[in-house]
Amino acid sequence: MKRNSLLLQFDEIEYGEAWELQKSLLDARVSGKIEDCFILLQHPPTFTYGRRYKEDNLIANREYYENLGFAVYKTDRGGLATYHGHGQLVGYPIIKISTYTKDYYQYLRVLEEVMIRTLNDFGIMAGRKEGYTGVWVDNAKMGFIGVRLAFGYAMHGFSLNVNNDLSPFGYITPCGIQGVRITSVRELLNTSVDMKKVYDTLVNHYSELFQVQLIPIETGIMTEKIGSGNTCAQT
Repeated sequence: MKRNSLLLQFDEIEYGEAWELQKSLLDARVSGKIEDCFILLQHPPTFTYGRRYKEDNLIANREYYENLGFAVYKTDRGGLATYHGHGQLVGYPIIKISTYTKDYYQYLRVLEEVMIRTLNDFGIMAGRKEGYTGVWVDNAKMGFIGVRLAFGYAMHGFSLNVNNDLSPFGYITPCGIQGVRITSVRELLNTSVDMKKVYDTLVNHYSELFQVQLIPIETGIMTEKIGSGNTCAQT
């Protein structure tokens, strides 16, 4: 019998707002107020940087990026630099890792498999690249992973290029990989795809691979579950 997991789906949320939502849900999950959660959404144009990115480099670049219309965040996830934007699907599992696996790296492989199977359903034969995290088609990267573990629970997650503009990746060194080529579903198929269909397809594969029954829930109901006030987890 499958476990229940809460599903929150949004069209688009500003990155900082979504990050606060994650932290609130993590705190509520750790304290036992809610079940595991899976958030699916899109972000407006945003550059994010992981824990290993040098702070002085970010300070030097922040004003330049913001003047171009990009939000900029230094986050507590793993990994280095990535881009989020309209038409890119982002997934944030808020889960107790040990429920699914004792191996952190196996968790990353399952996240990759969710994206790989989703892409396969759209006729794109994606896979992994030895020595690198994420999802690739030939030598081009289109699925990205950056995770944080806290108290034995996971937050942050993955992003999958679907219909998004790829040019902003040119402003950064994606994932710290020099010369990496970035691609998307739209570029490979030469047409945009229905984002709702991508959402639904990915949800099905997530449910199958994590062996969970995803229960859609509205944010108002979620607020009642976790309580009012500041419930953010410590970072």
